[in-house]
Amino acid sequence: MSHVHVSRFRARSYEMDSYRHLNNGVYVSWFEQARLEWLQSLGFSYDGFADRKEWMVVARTEVDFRAPLHQDDEIALETRVERLGRTSVTFRQRMRGVHDGRAVEPALCEALTVMVFTGPEGGSIPVPQDVREAVGVVGG
Repeated sequence: MSHVHVSRFRARSYEMDSYRHLNNGVYVSWFEQARLEWLQSLGFSYDGFADRKEWMVVARTEVDFRAPLHQDDEIALETRVERLGRTSVTFRQRMRGVHDGRAVEPALCEALTVMVFTGPEGGSIPVPQDVREAVGVVGG
């Protein structure tokens, strides 16, 4: 489970809070967009899952904020699967600042998000086999 996708974002003026920091809600939006880009890099999409009557829904998100972001700061957001369960996918995401075009340490923010596959009846369903294969875990 080593596939890592890197998304890039730049903090825009309207995303700042009253402290002139990136609003904490924006981080969650960026994490969501980066997970979608991770899926797309493997040939999947939320629409494609919906067409199959399968949905990935967020069950839990934990965010550790370590340093603020300010207007025009650029970041690289790394997304990877940390764990593949029977019905769930756990994503680990690390946000690092970008200087001279390169992501630098330490991480400014990290998130752990558990997404569960659900079916048309609303209950959880097993992670689809093609997802397991794309992530590198065969079987269930």
